[in-house]
Amino acid sequence: MSQSLDRFILNIPRLFIKQYPYAWFPLIVLWTWPPNIALIFLVIILMGLSMLQWQRSAWMSYIRREYAGADGKFYVDVPAVPLERAVRNISILVVGSGLLAFILKGQFGLSFWQIFLLSTMFTLTYRDSQFFGALTIYVITATGIAVYFAPGHLDYRLFLTFKEISRIERTNFKKDQNWDFFARTRDGSDGLLLVPKDSNGFSKRLERLFIVPQDIDAFLEQLPYGYK
Repeated sequence: MSQSLDRFILNIPRLFIKQYPYAWFPLIVLWTWPPNIALIFLVIILMGLSMLQWQRSAWMSYIRREYAGADGKFYVDVPAVPLERAVRNISILVVGSGLLAFILKGQFGLSFWQIFLLSTMFTLTYRDSQFFGALTIYVITATGIAVYFAPGHLDYRLFLTFKEISRIERTNFKKDQNWDFFARTRDGSDGLLLVPKDSNGFSKRLERLFIVPQDIDAFLEQLPYGYK
């Protein structure tokens, strides 16, 4: 049953789930109506948030089940939310929303607080990666490295076997090298470059992959001999 539920949620496009922030508009506009109507849209928002978290958990369960088993190696690295960036950007959002609400209050029959909450909550949930960075998870198993990367409305789910990887280099990110950058933020340039054995790259769309684990030294320690 668990596997069936995992397959169900993983088959729902993230693009579809990420439409839930639009429910903020009817929720806030109709909040003075009978509460049952507004509650419908509140439920939609809570469902959207829950489904995104469910997808993350389902992906990790799938990777463990397919590549690690019950007792196999399963090292997880989840880069933390950049708090300084989040506080800075949210502060800018709050100020901007306040200014917008002050200018537009009374327009469209909406109060200052309705416009303020609409601007703040919609932007915060629809453009969440701008405030909290892109959700990124790295997993090391005995046979390879799994990567989950969700920079916005799309997500990328990779599993690269060690047989496909020629070497893993600790280096700085270089923009002009046609590397794919799968990390929570681009603030730090120190990370790991995964170089494929195939000269054509890991796939047609993925030539070389640059990742930035939260603890690079600990991540390297978990790699098999020959990749450290």
